[in-house]
Amino acid sequence: MKMKVEEMPRASEGDTIELEGKVSHAQKPNEGQYGWSQFIGVKDDTGEQNCWIKLEGEEDKVTKGTSIAIKGKLGAEYKDNKTKEMVRSINNCEFEVVGKMQETAQSSAKSSSGNGSGTKDNYWEKKFKYEVGRDPIVQLVIVRQCAVKAVTELAKVTPSKNFLIKVHTEKDFFEFAIKIEKHIFRDLVLKESVLTFGGKITGVEKNGTPKVETKEEKIEKAEEIVGETRFKPASTKQKNIIFGYKDKAGNYHKGHIDSRYIETDEIKKIGDPKKLSVEKASEWIEFWWGEEGDPDDIGARKQREKDNPRDENGKLVGALVKGDKTSVAKDILVDEIYALRRENRLNDDEKFTEVMGYNPKIEELTEKECLKLKDLLKNYVPF
Repeated sequence: MKMKVEEMPRASEGDTIELEGKVSHAQKPNEGQYGWSQFIGVKDDTGEQNCWIKLEGEEDKVTKGTSIAIKGKLGAEYKDNKTKEMVRSINNCEFEVVGKMQETAQSSAKSSSGNGSGTKDNYWEKKFKYEVGRDPIVQLVIVRQCAVKAVTELAKVTPSKNFLIKVHTEKDFFEFAIKIEKHIFRDLVLKESVLTFGGKITGVEKNGTPKVETKEEKIEKAEEIVGETRFKPASTKQKNIIFGYKDKAGNYHKGHIDSRYIETDEIKKIGDPKKLSVEKASEWIEFWWGEEGDPDDIGARKQREKDNPRDENGKLVGALVKGDKTSVAKDILVDEIYALRRENRLNDDEKFTEVMGYNPKIEELTEKECLKLKDLLKNYVPF
């Protein structure tokens, strides 16, 4: 049935509706399961109605201002995301263009002069936009027009030492235009090669064609450069030694990182097992256990055990304890803390206690307290 927009409320879902009006809004066409379609609004003198029109292809789209007649089926109600109101669309519409909005003389002048944006359907804008398979005749005309215009403008420039344009004869004029034309086309050929073949432009061959580095060539070159340094992941055996593992019986075997002698920053340097290379894994294992076949290299693990002996109960021998004044290690630690106090101007005991929260008599602190205090003083920032 043919009707006005204001009469739509009396129509039911599934009715075939015919409307005529101007396109009030038009979205970009899209291709779906059932072909190309476009969501538009049709406005007459009584209101506005949303429609889905069928297209043969993207090039058949309609634009705002086009006078159009549509025929399609009324769909079910749905909630509009913007207005939050319940609305209905006319779907799967056949359409006929009755007429297009005419550009004003002013907008046409702007478009032809190149100073305006033109319309979305602007022929020259579409043709000038770079794409593979462009219309070669149109492109040639545009490039030549640009070249002639450029020479005309450049010939007006006052000659100087830095910029000298010699266009004295007709021959000079057109030779210069051809030079500009070749420069423009060279750039277009380079771009087309990239779009067609992919890769990266690395230069120009002697015959003027672009030298394009393809993806395969890039990978091959990278492999040549990397050579033996190419990443190889650590073996399962190496990872087990460093990170520990569970055997088939479910028993856990400790790795390097589980040792009481390893330091936190060393664990961070070892990093993620997935990112550990076979070379780095070998270096860490050798560092920890010593170089194989070298009896003098006992490795960091045994050296640290020798430097920090423990009794039969597993406690450190000679560890700093509260009130101990005989430990050489403690004396060094205490001296370092006093030096940091002086550096941070915390010599006053009351101020030191207030700011740091520790007993100013450093000799009475435990090893753990001294180490924490030293770290605090290193990072202390005065207010």
